[in-house]
Amino acid sequence: MFKYTPLYANGKEPIIEEQDVYRIEIPYIPTLQGSNVEATQKSTQKIINLIRENPYVTTQEMADSIGIIRRTIAKHIRSLQDKGIIKRIGPDKGGHWEVVGD
Repeated sequence: MFKYTPLYANGKEPIIEEQDVYRIEIPYIPTLQGSNVEATQKSTQKIINLIRENPYVTTQEMADSIGIIRRTIAKHIRSLQDKGIIKRIGPDKGGHWEVVGD
């Protein structure tokens, strides 16, 4: 506990108090901050750029180019479609992507 808490709580250590009962306080610092939001925005922008460069790009090619797994690409694409930024023209095989607006 004393070894790992500072690593996950920006250097803060756990507090142990002994009174009528033991009280242990472990500091908590949320790890989900702006960096994940920024990474998501960068990935979605890269997807849009890849579609603009090649409307026939596959999700696997996007994943390879960006360096994230195909399932994450699918989530980003679904989000972009829900927002009306991109749309799929034609079937999954043989169709192409179109950037509607951003």
